Amino acid sequence: MLKTLGIITWILCLFVLGYQTISWILFASWPSVTIMDASQQFLGIDISSLVQSLPFELAVKTAYLCLTTELSIFLWWTGITFFGLTFINSILKK
Repeated sequence: MLKTLGIITWILCLFVLGYQTISWILFASWPSVTIMDASQQFLGIDISSLVQSLPFELAVKTAYLCLTTELSIFLWWTGITFFGLTFINSILKK
């Protein structure tokens, strides 16, 4: 299951990069797709309202992370994490 999630996140990363590339080719601008943008547009989650219930220091760090991290980079590293967990899981099962 972890390997499948890793593959899915990498495929989603390629879709985001494909969208950005097509936009760059057609409009000569590289759109910034952050975690905050994706969560609001595709999932309907308003992270800024969720952050209000967190302690101040954690809220600031979470808001900064979501506003500045590109979605493609987040998906890439999430895929690497899933593949790493798959590797660790296979070692522990032996």
